Amino acid sequence: MSQPTSPLAASGSRDIGRTTLVRLGVYYLGAGVVLFGLGRLVAFLPPAMSSGEGRFPGWADAALQMVSALVLVLPIALVYVRTRTRHKYDASLVQTVIVLPITVAAILIVVQNSLALAFSLAGIVAAVRFRNTLKESRDAVYIFGALGIGFSTGVHQPEIAFALSLLFSIVELALWKFDIGAAHDETLCKLCGDEARPADGTVSAAPADPVPAQANGKESVRDLRVRVFVRDPGLGRRAVEPVLDELAKRWEFVVSAEGEFGRYLDYTVHLKKRGSADLLGGELQGRGAEQVLKLDIGPLAPEPVASH
Repeated sequence: MSQPTSPLAASGSRDIGRTTLVRLGVYYLGAGVVLFGLGRLVAFLPPAMSSGEGRFPGWADAALQMVSALVLVLPIALVYVRTRTRHKYDASLVQTVIVLPITVAAILIVVQNSLALAFSLAGIVAAVRFRNTLKESRDAVYIFGALGIGFSTGVHQPEIAFALSLLFSIVELALWKFDIGAAHDETLCKLCGDEARPADGTVSAAPADPVPAQANGKESVRDLRVRVFVRDPGLGRRAVEPVLDELAKRWEFVVSAEGEFGRYLDYTVHLKKRGSADLLGGELQGRGAEQVLKLDIGPLAPEPVASH
């Protein structure tokens, strides 16, 4: 049974969708007009009211800033949902990104111009420890983006928050659409020059932590070299790598290239104790049938020992 591949996982010519872009554009236009109008309205209020001493109380000003934070962080949450596959999607992160700037804005408004409150807050935060492991390190930028929006609105700078939200969404969508930095992407290699390109003209990613060979010279059936012939390198990786996550203790992507029999992906794999090459091959063929055309699995050759 083949594993369905999400359309969000397309590489190279990924389609963002005209509807998504139009909705984001209309949303930002409407949000900008509303926030600008509210800002001008508050500016025209008498000083006693705008400072919270008149009919425009301080809690209303705080509510306005928190609503501004919510309005400007929603597109970022939408971009996250739009650019993640089911395997990499984290629902708790979406909720955190939405709520975090509202909380930060409220805290900054409370401690504003009060050194004693600021120190009290620092002590409270130091006493509480939050532990959470993100599925992907790049998800952390969404946390920082939400914090930036919360800080900007908390110090009554919604213009900065608006610019941050808009630029963040544009950059994230562009990085996802063109898959910048992926192993099969040549954009960065063109910027770096010919030194970054392998001799066969493909773009390779050197493993940061190579799978070690057995010290006694005997090949272990758990250390494998896996070559997967695929229809499309980007879609192929997204069909193959979830299987490796489940069956391998560790694995490294080596290279994406095109040979005599078509496009292929090379991996070094260290299987789990109960894993086997047959089981790995069967899972790759079954769950990646839409992309996997052929498999070549063999023992990983030990690295040559340099003689002195």
